[in-house]
Amino acid sequence: MAVISDTPILGRQCGQCSMCCKLMEIKELQKPGGSWCRHVSKGSGCSIYRDRPPSCAAFGCGYLHWPMAGDHWFPARCKMVIVAENDTRMAIHVDPSMPNVWKSEPYYSDLKTWARHASRNPGQQLVVTVAGRMFVILPDKDVDMGIVSEDEIVLSGQMADGSYMAIKVRTDDLGIERLANGGYRVR
Repeated sequence: MAVISDTPILGRQCGQCSMCCKLMEIKELQKPGGSWCRHVSKGSGCSIYRDRPPSCAAFGCGYLHWPMAGDHWFPARCKMVIVAENDTRMAIHVDPSMPNVWKSEPYYSDLKTWARHASRNPGQQLVVTVAGRMFVILPDKDVDMGIVSEDEIVLSGQMADGSYMAIKVRTDDLGIERLANGGYRVR
């Protein structure tokens, strides 16, 4: 997967979209993911934009910054937000009112293409989250990880037989290092 640029793609802008204000968690405001922020005015944006929390100011929508996301990934239209969560994980946050939209076309084909690309780059991972539930998207399957708590991580990687695997483990599990050294990717 490519790194999301700091520079927006020419011609792309938020416009009337505020889907990030619904799908993303905003800890500073005690706003959970999947529910509208109390400060959003649908169609006109954030009512506290000048004084918005640091996490909102730092947020970079993948649609605006990632060339691999086509125009059909405009969040207001597709009801999903692409987020680079760190240097190794790309997450697609899905509107809980449309929990299966990620499985529809052309989105699912894109996800599988991105998963194949990620599999060729050590340490990369593609996930979909729907109402807190995580799905790891692998080239050969999708793995439902359920709810991943703060004290858990997701490991994924290619097996010796060429298939792919994803598992969820507790961060205090003594076997994490052994698993990571066995070919899984620590997340």
